[in-house]
Amino acid sequence: MGIEKLIQVAVVLATLAVSSHELPRILHTVQMAQLHLIHDSQASKWGRATLLSK
Repeated sequence: MGIEKLIQVAVVLATLAVSSHELPRILHTVQMAQLHLIHDSQASKWGRATLLSK
């Protein structure tokens, strides 16, 4: 799938979301999915950075 096709799909989905007055709910759902993705992509075995105190 080329970038042009993805842009067309995104425009159609955005237009449908705005016309159905569901844009705030859709944006909230996308943001929650992004947060879950960030949380799931964190490596549990990575150490924490050591902060030097004065």
